[in-house]
Order: sequence, then structure tokens, then C-alpha cells
Amino acid sequence: MSCDKGKFWLGLGLGAAIGAVAYHYSRTARAQKMKADLLTSLQEIEVAAEEAFGNAKQKTKDSGAKVAGKVAEKALELQERLKEHDL
Repeated sequence: MSCDKGKFWLGLGLGAAIGAVAYHYSRTARAQKMKADLLTSLQEIEVAAEEAFGNAKQKTKDSGAKVAGKVAEKALELQERLKEHDL
């Protein structure tokens, strides 16, 4: 039992030391610059995604209008044929 307690306290101590070192290095100027760069990159990705969505939405509208125009043309052609044959 005492061996298990010793391993627990050793692991707890090592974890605390590693956490303290990680915290210290996360507060350096280099870490702050990396964080700022990451946030800038994420904002650029967000803007690009919004632009891509807007472009896709517009292309979908344009394609829908083209298809509707072609369908209308075909309907008029069919109507003219039917009138020619008195149907």
C-alpha cells in the first residue's frame, strides 16, 4: 500500500512541476505572438469562408435563373408546336 501512495505523490509532484513549467512558457512573448498569429489566421479563414459562401450562394441563384429561363423557353416552344397542330 505504501508503495502505491509513494507513486501517487511522485506523479502528483511531477505533474505539478510540468504544469508550472508549461504555464511559465505559455506566458512568454513568443507564446503571446503565436497566440496572436493563430487568432489572425482564424479571422482570415472566417472572412474567406464567408466570401466563399457568398459566392456559392450567388452562383446558385445565377444557375437557378438560367435553368428557369431554359425551362421557360422549352415551354414556349412546346406551346407553339401545340398551336401549330391545333392541339
